[in-house]
Amino acid sequence: MVMLLVTCLPWGAMAATPEDALAHVDAHPLAKPLADTLAQNRVVFVGEVHDRYDHHLNQLAVLRALHQKNPNIAIGVEWFQQPFQAAVNDFLAGKINETELLRGTEYFERWGYDYRQLRPIMEYAKANHLPVIALNAPVELTRKVSKGGLEALSSTERAQLPATINPPDTAYRARLQTVFAMHSEDKTQFEHFLAVQRIWDETMAQHVVNYVQKHPQHQMVVFAGVGHISDGAGIPADVIRQIPAIKLATVASASSPDAPPNSVDHTLPSPLLALPPLGKLGLLLNPQASGLSVAALDTKSGAAQAGVREGDRVASLDGVTIHNMADLKLALAQRPAGATVQLAVERSGERDLLSYSVVLQ
Repeated sequence: MVMLLVTCLPWGAMAATPEDALAHVDAHPLAKPLADTLAQNRVVFVGEVHDRYDHHLNQLAVLRALHQKNPNIAIGVEWFQQPFQAAVNDFLAGKINETELLRGTEYFERWGYDYRQLRPIMEYAKANHLPVIALNAPVELTRKVSKGGLEALSSTERAQLPATINPPDTAYRARLQTVFAMHSEDKTQFEHFLAVQRIWDETMAQHVVNYVQKHPQHQMVVFAGVGHISDGAGIPADVIRQIPAIKLATVASASSPDAPPNSVDHTLPSPLLALPPLGKLGLLLNPQASGLSVAALDTKSGAAQAGVREGDRVASLDGVTIHNMADLKLALAQRPAGATVQLAVERSGERDLLSYSVVLQ
């Protein structure tokens, strides 16, 4: 295992917004030298903590450095689920815009992290005509498995997943037990949790294998959660199981708590970088057939202070009709914390909509 860890304080003082992303990666002290080593691998896995913008910029830095050496690059991503590949293709081809991509992939319902973190990568792929492959399994299936195990799937549903879901090795199982214990005390559910993790690993690995076998001229760069690629387990191990002779490498940001320095082949420096916060309503919303119902409120939020109540249904924001979470996320996408919006709600017993001026958190 090769370790390459560099600290460079001046790097990382950039990229406060997505527009700065390319300038940021050009200043990366390690990505270009590392590219000479990574270019020898058919598949390069670059891990992430999903809500760390600097980790996604590291991914872009690796992608750009490899692309400059080899124009035949494909990108595999955990962020999109495989049944929505057509929407990803349409966006890259310029047939639909970003809003239509987010709706078409059901991004907010299925992934939900701040898309601004991913925008530089997607825009780079689009500008350079690079394929982006949706690797993840449909959430409908993993939710069923989470509740009832693989046996909860119908034969049709089971056929959408790899034929074999291999059990983890002892070390990987122990690592997942530690992760599970951080989130749940119900030990009876661990096997279902484990099955979901392995479904994610095996499904993403299968799509990687399918792509590289069909496109022998392409190198593939895979962006996924660091827990899926470290310690010689997860997706890389599942790819090697199917293609034993394949050459691959793993990369993680130095600040990844799930990827200590000895768990991946290469480590990149990663000073914390955060995008300016988007405004929030301070509401816990329950998606229903009739729309978004307010399940709870932050009592200090602008919405609560304005008079919004539990049980209200969100009807519109600044005149934009809200039917679902995607509508709301898109409506809030350009509104910073501290901005004032007009929120209309429907309340039981009231004939007309109620409108409130709400200061976003």
